[in-house]
Amino acid sequence: MEYFVYHYQVFLLIMMRMSSMMVIAPFYSSGVIPFRIKALFAFLVTLVIFPVVARNGYALTGNMGLYALLVLKEVGIGIYIGFLVSVIVAAFQLSGEFFAVQIGFGINEVFDPLAQVSIPLVGQLKNLIGMLVFLSIGGHHFLIRAIYRSFELAPLLAIDRGAAGPLMKHVAYVFSGMFVVALKIAIPVVATIFLVSISMGVLSKAAPQMNIMMLGFPLKIMVAFGVMLAISPLVVRVMSVSLDRTFRFIYKVLVYWPA
Repeated sequence: MEYFVYHYQVFLLIMMRMSSMMVIAPFYSSGVIPFRIKALFAFLVTLVIFPVVARNGYALTGNMGLYALLVLKEVGIGIYIGFLVSVIVAAFQLSGEFFAVQIGFGINEVFDPLAQVSIPLVGQLKNLIGMLVFLSIGGHHFLIRAIYRSFELAPLLAIDRGAAGPLMKHVAYVFSGMFVVALKIAIPVVATIFLVSISMGVLSKAAPQMNIMMLGFPLKIMVAFGVMLAISPLVVRVMSVSLDRTFRFIYKVLVYWPA
């Protein structure tokens, strides 16, 4: 207990990094989980990590201004790690939005309790599948390990003024990867709906008396859901591989952390 009293500042810094990650990371940031449960979980995980991190014997400053900068730095690292994962998870929702308008579901929006925003129904379906894949491959455990690993590669008291450039480069790389992943998931449905639209156009020229508008919407919906059902194993595989690559990328970011 005496050791904890003399190192409570270190404990606070560790908890700030852990708590900030949970504010933005997938699953942990869900509004379904009460705030008290999140705070308790962050405290318990910090309690486990604290003895290992604090054994390095950090000599903290007594200046409140400098300590406030250290707190902001820890918050920034936690948000950065959680943000990289949340961007790739958002790609699953984006993939559904790519073809939601084409099949007539663009106006049908539902409230997403995880992201606290309104999204198309198909995007919500893809988002839930992505979250299940995220949990099945242990993504929630990886985030805890990533925070623990970050204390070895980005120590508490290390601040580098030149860190912004390389870190923003990694963010840009993840954003580009988000669109690639979303396109990989959505391209079978988008291509199929495009072919259906061409067929409807040719049919409208061949038989002008037919009401193609009324026939086209239910046909597109039926074909789109049929294709999604047929390629669902492939979609789950793409999601799993994308998340696994993201986890390895974050470890790479931490290894070359500019601290």
